[in-house]
Amino acid sequence: MTFIKKYSFVIGLIIFVLILFKLDLLKLINILNKINYFYFGLACLMLILLIITKSYRWNYLKKKQIINYSFKDSFLMYNTGLFLGILTPGRLGDLSKILYLKNDNYSLGKSSVSVILDRLSDLLFLIVFGYLGMFLFFSFFQNLVIILTIIFILIPVLMFVFFKNNLIQIFLKKIFNSLIPLKYQKSWQLNFQDFIKNLKYYKFKEYFSVFLITLLSWLIYYSQMFFLAKSIGITNISPLYLSISVTITAFVILLPISFLGLGTREATLIFLFSFFSISKELSVSFSLLMLSMTLLSALIGLICWFIKPIHIS
Repeated sequence: MTFIKKYSFVIGLIIFVLILFKLDLLKLINILNKINYFYFGLACLMLILLIITKSYRWNYLKKKQIINYSFKDSFLMYNTGLFLGILTPGRLGDLSKILYLKNDNYSLGKSSVSVILDRLSDLLFLIVFGYLGMFLFFSFFQNLVIILTIIFILIPVLMFVFFKNNLIQIFLKKIFNSLIPLKYQKSWQLNFQDFIKNLKYYKFKEYFSVFLITLLSWLIYYSQMFFLAKSIGITNISPLYLSISVTITAFVILLPISFLGLGTREATLIFLFSFFSISKELSVSFSLLMLSMTLLSALIGLICWFIKPIHIS
């Protein structure tokens, strides 16, 4: 099991290789050679706006906890986290931002709040928008919508049963007691209490503001994807369907079974674009352009790392 978990990212690479074997590589290269660089440049501009917006959101969350950093420092720390997140399955490296705050003498519990809320805001948007978007194209996603609806109904029912019988607390306690060494359990309990305490800094106003910033960031992201699609001549699908497609794709590549989303992103886009008779070569070309945006953001993050490195003690 340890071996499978350690090398699970290989699954995506295998899928990617299998997809390449089924493509007309000359056609793929021809599509990429004819990129419209005006639209590609606009997509790059959208990327800059996107990382600025997301850096601002994290800075806003920190300030509500009375953790004050300049926007410049927050930008450097946030993008270093993005760089490390891109290199790790499920973007777990993104949580490295906690180390920045911890190194500045904030407790682990206090440091974790803004980072976790920042991640959750994007994750919840992915889930909600992706799910609701499927209803607009129900004929395409009928089976998936039914399965997800059943899951969404079962989750609150199970949570109610667990909370009512205190099974959640018992279950979590057993898990953490088994995972955390005895000498660290007291420290973990204190950090958890500090985490809960810091959540109280956020009221409805703050959550609503975070929602608006998150909505803005995703609108920028969808604009970026629209320009990427235009750059290779994908014009026969609506901006709404394209937005739903890249939302579903973004959720799928969070699965820790690939590196940089290779394989899982291509397979998802080929499936979603097939409803509009878009060729596999065009779908993979679009996927590779999405990858180029990821690599560009990683490069920006790497530069930020050099300017403001994380000191691991």
